[in-house]
Amino acid sequence: MEIDPAKDLEIAAHVLTIAKTHKIDAREALRLYIEKLKLEAEQEKQKSTNLSDYLKERLSPEKWESLMSYVRHHPTDEELTQAYYQAKRQGRLKPAKLLVGGDFYFRNSDFVGKKYLEPGIVLEAELYDNTICHIWLSPIECEFVFPDELEFI
Repeated sequence: MEIDPAKDLEIAAHVLTIAKTHKIDAREALRLYIEKLKLEAEQEKQKSTNLSDYLKERLSPEKWESLMSYVRHHPTDEELTQAYYQAKRQGRLKPAKLLVGGDFYFRNSDFVGKKYLEPGIVLEAELYDNTICHIWLSPIECEFVFPDELEFI
């Protein structure tokens, strides 16, 4: 985990604001802050589990395994490039316009993290059983989105 002094300072300021606002000591404010983080993490985990169950029900066994293979495995740029060109050769990639903007999580050997994508950006997408789409910004940048977040061109 990387050290981020700016983020640490932001957390400290937030905890001190909690202490001052509620007229409690910093230790108690820190405990409340940690409890809040735990609650948020649990809610995110529950949301993720619900989404996982939903997708598992909807996708074919082959597509589910393909999705899980991608999620569990950190593909190299070479593996991503091979998958991209294989999908392109097989005609599975179609041009699509992103209908929603926001942070999308991308990972490859050069970059792991979120990138903000504007609505209307054109990219290549592969539809997985009408339930989920695999979008590609480049041969080494891909993510999964829902079909209602795209308009195929």
